[in-house]
Amino acid sequence: MSGENLSTRPMELAPESLDPAQIETFLQEHPAFFKHRPELLMAMELPHGGPGAVSLIERQVNLLRERNIEMRNRLATITRNAESNDALFESTRAMVLSLLECAEATAVPGVVERGFNDHFGVEYASQLWFESAQDHVASPLLSDPARGRTVASLLKNQRAFCGVFRSDEMSALFPNCPHEGSAAIAPLLVGTTLVGALAVGSSDVRRYDGSVGTLFLEHIAEVIVRLPFIGSSIDR
Repeated sequence: MSGENLSTRPMELAPESLDPAQIETFLQEHPAFFKHRPELLMAMELPHGGPGAVSLIERQVNLLRERNIEMRNRLATITRNAESNDALFESTRAMVLSLLECAEATAVPGVVERGFNDHFGVEYASQLWFESAQDHVASPLLSDPARGRTVASLLKNQRAFCGVFRSDEMSALFPNCPHEGSAAIAPLLVGTTLVGALAVGSSDVRRYDGSVGTLFLEHIAEVIVRLPFIGSSIDR
């Protein structure tokens, strides 16, 4: 070996003895590994420039830029949702205050229709009392019995829901709608008795699909059945 110092020779390892996955894992767990090894960085071949070549720094910058854009998009979505919820809350508040000013049940349908149109911008809105309400509502009611029975049949499960409705169902829900469409409908319950319905609708069959929530509609329905002129059968 003519006096060559073997301790100063770089260790040579066969490529097949190295596991790239282990190296990758090690570098991920030690991101500052190259911080104090500039000579190692100098010895590494990191492509920069040339056709199709992207340097390590450029790649990191691009990743950070992509993540920044993603975070900004998320923040914008959260902001839009918050603004939408604020507007929805204010509209619901205005509706509730208008309902509290009703002196009798016969005034509720008009208040509901105007409120949903003015505050929520819906195409169709209605509130309908069924024949069963006669025993629970203090003021005299006048609703079309046939129309009431059609709408009541849609609420046989006594749960709010959204869906596509035929023309006869839409006209029962909304007399001014002679064609098929979509709607969200909530029951008016006095105890366990179905006494009426609250609905909003659209001529667009896709407007109120299964992805549309009914929380605020149900909230307003609960307010209606707790108005002072509703019968005492509700547990207060």
